Amino acid sequence: MNSEQTNSSWIEHYRQHGYVVLEKILPLELIDAHVKACEEIQRRHGIYQKFPWRKEPSENEKAFQEELLALDDNYEPTKNLRNAPTLREYLNALFREEAVLAYGSTSLWERGREPHSDTVMLFRDPPESVCRAWCALENIDPDCGMFYVIPGTHKNERLRIYDEVLNSHPEIFDLLRSPSLNDSESAFLENRAIWKVVCEKTISLTQGLPRVPFPINKGDVVLFDPNIIHGTMPARNPLLTRKAIITEWHTQSVYSYSYFEYFGSQHDKRQLSPAK
Repeated sequence: MNSEQTNSSWIEHYRQHGYVVLEKILPLELIDAHVKACEEIQRRHGIYQKFPWRKEPSENEKAFQEELLALDDNYEPTKNLRNAPTLREYLNALFREEAVLAYGSTSLWERGREPHSDTVMLFRDPPESVCRAWCALENIDPDCGMFYVIPGTHKNERLRIYDEVLNSHPEIFDLLRSPSLNDSESAFLENRAIWKVVCEKTISLTQGLPRVPFPINKGDVVLFDPNIIHGTMPARNPLLTRKAIITEWHTQSVYSYSYFEYFGSQHDKRQLSPAK
């Protein structure tokens, strides 16, 4: 698929399967400027491989992360890259109204992620008014770890997983309704506990379902529903990078609910609060 297509077949594919691949969407000169800036931050901090996300990062690693995030928010070529006009045209067509950029971040490595959805801690309503863009900053092939989705799982798998979690782990109810959620440290620990259970259930319920990986090229974009179950294939060569920008877009009218307001049919205490 390329940016010259004007029919709606790609939208139908996205609605049905939960994703679509768009070719040659991003300006290569902006990609090169952004990657050059990322590499300069790497050299400055001496960070050349991904550190395990499950351990506490060192002060140097924290400084590296903070500078990379600042680049995403403040470097003009990066901001222009995230807001590439052709990408915006596709998003506006998908939403049938002006798309709003919620956030974006740069990912330099991935060593394999188990299947999960991006709505464990934050649910957007209506769900079809939110979309994520996985933007390739270099050619992505099996050697560096390909992004994959499990097609169709954006429709009902999330709610099924959450209901099964509450059926098999009634103690999660206590966490969801705990006053300690107002305490940032306690909330962080409870977030990790709930995330762990949901991920384990997701892995269990998706055994045997087909995973569709994407060997895509620099400048291509995968649009995907945040509810779809997805992950990353293990990298064949752990020394390689897998550079991408991940952004989230939504409509002006979408609402945001935290997991302790809404966790499926058995825990629904939603209070409307506009998405930020």
